[in-house]
Amino acid sequence: MDVYESKGKNDLNNYAFKMASSYDVFLVCGGDGTINEVINGVMKSEIKPAIAIIPCGTANDIAAILGIPKNYKRALKIYFKEKPMLMDINQMNDRYFVYAAASGVLSKISYDISRNALNRYGYLAYVFEGMKDLAQDYSYKVNIKHDEGQLLTECMMVLGLSSNRVGGMRLYNFSHSKLNDGLFELRVFTRKRRFRRFRFLSSFLRGGRKLREDYHITSSKLDIKTDDHVVWNTDGEQAATGDVLIQVHANALKVYMHPKVKRKQFNSVPK
Repeated sequence: MDVYESKGKNDLNNYAFKMASSYDVFLVCGGDGTINEVINGVMKSEIKPAIAIIPCGTANDIAAILGIPKNYKRALKIYFKEKPMLMDINQMNDRYFVYAAASGVLSKISYDISRNALNRYGYLAYVFEGMKDLAQDYSYKVNIKHDEGQLLTECMMVLGLSSNRVGGMRLYNFSHSKLNDGLFELRVFTRKRRFRRFRFLSSFLRGGRKLREDYHITSSKLDIKTDDHVVWNTDGEQAATGDVLIQVHANALKVYMHPKVKRKQFNSVPK
């Protein structure tokens, strides 16, 4: 077993790509941003080691989706007992991501927050920043081509998920996809009704329930045209601006997870 510590931004991306063929498993100790870096490196390699996670970040959405406990001893027990499973990995333009893509309101807070605020307030720092961002006026047009057709509308947010968790919140009524079904779910939050911010918040407080004025798309590929100034976030990291192409790489990477996740979040589990 070898240990490597990141030396700066994108260092783990480069190291994971360089060393992917030398190891059977990468045990990643960090938060969502660290995991995202490693997976971007691994996905560029023809030989891909399995991924296991020791969650050490603030929100730890990826670890939570996979059912990995924060206690490292309990996490290691899972890795000693379980086998990894092939899971879908998503791609936006030239960047890979695991579970979330977003633009518009609330989408920038994960990287706008200062390290000092995170260290001082923890998860509450995201809540404070989110309240400030909700006061801003977000409005932009999107033209989305998907498996079933095309959508042209004006919106305040686009949120895509491959599971039912984002920003430390469980959105039980948002996603019905599995982690290995080759599909990605996209919610387009429009500006069609009065008191829009209150209705937007109510959707999240009710577990991501879809409102009548919003659109929900399930697709394996999403070609999105929008304004050049629109900033996109994947797994909590800034990924692109303007037009984006989102596609799903089905069963692309072996990942360790809790056995309950295998039963609930996968279409079939080998015996």
